[in-house]
Amino acid sequence: GRQQVYVKTMGCAHNSSDSEFMVGLLEEYGYVMTDKMEDADVCLVNSCTVKNPSQDSATNLVKSARAKGKPVVLSGCVPSADHSVAEGLDGVSMLEVTQIDRIVEVVEQALQGHTVHLLNKRRTLPSLDLPKVRRNRCVEIIPISGGCLGNCSYCKTKHARGKLSSYTEDAIIGRALQAASEGASEVWLA
Repeated sequence: GRQQVYVKTMGCAHNSSDSEFMVGLLEEYGYVMTDKMEDADVCLVNSCTVKNPSQDSATNLVKSARAKGKPVVLSGCVPSADHSVAEGLDGVSMLEVTQIDRIVEVVEQALQGHTVHLLNKRRTLPSLDLPKVRRNRCVEIIPISGGCLGNCSYCKTKHARGKLSSYTEDAIIGRALQAASEGASEVWLA
């Protein structure tokens, strides 16, 4: 049988889009998604860290999955914003937001019992041409940028996604046209 992946996405539309890209890569490789953690061979938690309660939800879910004996990959803003989280979650693989295109590699390693931490920020944003599985087949979420210019005291987005960088107009338009050709009738810019 094919191995099953439980995916939990927390946070903003950008995180939702990142999860859709990661699911697209995982399914393309042959994994099957499941809505039940109990049925999963591995868990992927795409986390949010804008405020502490969302970070706590992610880390609690990771700990719950580990307690059930599941290999876990923590992606998204929690491991990207605060590398000390890696030290507090033993045996959990982690993936930085600019490295979502390496999700298959990290899941494969996690399933083999290895812990991988890909926490270095890349200078370039992940491609908008990655395979994608939309949660809602009618809605395409297109990230137009990553990072932030602000320094809000309550928010960790800049720590997680770095300084503001944007996709090219051609990349954004190309993604929108591709989504329309695949049946999407609504585009969200994130």
